[in-house]
Amino acid sequence: MDIMFLMGIMLKIVFVVAVGFILKKTGVITDSLQKGLSDLLVKGIVPFNILEVATCEYTPELAANVGYSFLICGIYYLAAIIIGTFLVKFLKTDEKSKRIIITMITFANVGFIGFSLTDELFGAEGSLYCVIYNLLYNALMYVYGISLISGENRIDVVSVLKKPVTLACIAALIIFFTPIYIPEVLLSPISSIGSMVFPVSMLIIGCEINSMNLKELLVNKTAYIVSFLRLLAFPLAMAAILHFLGFRGILPRTMVVLTALPCGSMNLIFAESYDCSPKLAAVTVVQSMVLLIPALPIIIAVSFVFL
Repeated sequence: MDIMFLMGIMLKIVFVVAVGFILKKTGVITDSLQKGLSDLLVKGIVPFNILEVATCEYTPELAANVGYSFLICGIYYLAAIIIGTFLVKFLKTDEKSKRIIITMITFANVGFIGFSLTDELFGAEGSLYCVIYNLLYNALMYVYGISLISGENRIDVVSVLKKPVTLACIAALIIFFTPIYIPEVLLSPISSIGSMVFPVSMLIIGCEINSMNLKELLVNKTAYIVSFLRLLAFPLAMAAILHFLGFRGILPRTMVVLTALPCGSMNLIFAESYDCSPKLAAVTVVQSMVLLIPALPIIIAVSFVFL
């Protein structure tokens, strides 16, 4: 792997995150504007970024890799839930904190950060595998995640199907597996809008970091446990297993990078909605975003060297 390429990616991340931090600190980005940017990213920009991956040329090998990505993602989510459920038994904390810890260990920030990173690192093919990752994320978060956080047995399938990101994922897969194609006159503006996913997502991360008390980020031991699992343990285990199984190339590298993402913002949103340890969720989400910056180069380097 070219070290200059990796340094360039990290410099872009740090620079745009720093800009977001400064803009929030100086009041240029207000709380309402930050909320608007988050809505714009999830409901407007990411769906166009997803549709762009449908331009990948269909090949039997690529189609097989899409199937492998479903299998790998499914096994990962099952393993993460089992590990999280086992781990919290040994933590001296209340029941609500244990529930949110399990979801934060399991569900990463695929929508905000996943698509931007895979697009930057692996192009359209990497984003195609991210589509699969995101589909399973949405399905499990709204079926299992909400049920666990709320403490109720509820399945919100309608919410999954109504999400713009879910609809875009389904549309992209249909286009990829059928003779349907996107004409150039439409592909160009789709690509232009989708390319904003990286800068906007990094700006939002900078805003989130600015809003958190530094002391709270540094002293919360439970947050460190979650961050360690999410940013290092899980992706390194994923890399080792995929290497042992003989996977090489963009597919396994994408799976490893997506497994190395910080805790998903939806954990915090649902924790606040159902009063399930929202303070712990907030500290852990932001801490994992901050620690992503030093951890990510390690994971990317490992994925390129061994996969």
